[in-house]
Amino acid sequence: MDILIVGGGVIGLGSALELALGGATVTVLERGTCGGESSWAGGGILSPLLPWDYPAAVTDLTQLSCRLYPEWVARVAEISGIDPEY
Repeated sequence: MDILIVGGGVIGLGSALELALGGATVTVLERGTCGGESSWAGGGILSPLLPWDYPAAVTDLTQLSCRLYPEWVARVAEISGIDPEY
């Protein structure tokens, strides 16, 4: 399967990685520097919970993301050879 992803931020690159690992042929288009726009400004924040009041589905998704993040970022570091804490 050939897939085109527009945007080289954390979501675009993360999606591209997972799709490629699943056997897809992936092309990422980015007008600037990968990771240089919203991903850079967002600082990897995964916890939009308190003091805001979100629906239960958003809270559940955020908690799941926080649980999955350490293993995923370790896998990305292993594959890329890049320290995500740099």
